[in-house]
Amino acid sequence: DRAMGASLSYQISKRYGETGLPLDTVHVNIKGSAGQSFGAFLAPGVTLELEGDANDYVGKGLSGGRLIIYPPRAAVFKAEENIMIGNVCLYGATS
Repeated sequence: DRAMGASLSYQISKRYGETGLPLDTVHVNIKGSAGQSFGAFLAPGVTLELEGDANDYVGKGLSGGRLIIYPPRAAVFKAEENIMIGNVCLYGATS
């Protein structure tokens, strides 16, 4: 899903302000290929953990949330020799 976490982060910031929630209040585990702007504008307290790869603009405008991205556990390739995240990662992130 494009901008996964952005709508949730909007609701959190609307209810709790810029302080958000305590660390890891919301922790989502995801497998597969994420679309553009995965984890954009994540609020404090939100963690998205992706086993797979992601398109461009991962973590755009990150605002206190956490992103964890790693290759599939069953992958036969070397992660350090492949691209796991697209262009412009963390553009405008503040935390």
